[in-house]
Amino acid sequence: MPFRIRGTTAADAAAVSALLAQSYSVLLAEAYDEETLRRALPLITDAQPNLLTSGTYYAAEFRDGQIVGAGGWTKHSPTGRNETASNGNIRHFGTDPDHTGKGIGRALMERCLEEAAAAGLQELNCYSTLNGEAFYQACGFKTVEPFPIDLPGGVIFPAVRMTRTL
Repeated sequence: MPFRIRGTTAADAAAVSALLAQSYSVLLAEAYDEETLRRALPLITDAQPNLLTSGTYYAAEFRDGQIVGAGGWTKHSPTGRNETASNGNIRHFGTDPDHTGKGIGRALMERCLEEAAAAGLQELNCYSTLNGEAFYQACGFKTVEPFPIDLPGGVIFPAVRMTRTL
């Protein structure tokens, strides 16, 4: 089924949160233990209002309005680290698990790469989930280092820092 990529708005919060919850609960189960997911999922599946309205966060949606993918980029680092004047950060990607492998994530990534480059950035950071690393590598990102993310409540979420030159 054909999809389109569009910018998100605050009105997309519930649909994007539902997508992220569905995507992460299914796809992350391949790489994380149940206890880590039980503690982390409530913290990482809510759509962030400031991201939705940033102008650099996008939804992939079918003609019927169903959101089947989301992701974007920002200049600001979500971790507060590894930020420079010429880099940005890939943010909060997710794809409906029933629609992986259909070019949705790739289309979202291409939009991010094009717009980040047009904004004058020279490099993007990505803090990938363990099982997302192969997708980002296929999009030209290089693995830099393991990067555990400190979430609220003392939750340590294993991730991988990756970079890509634009």
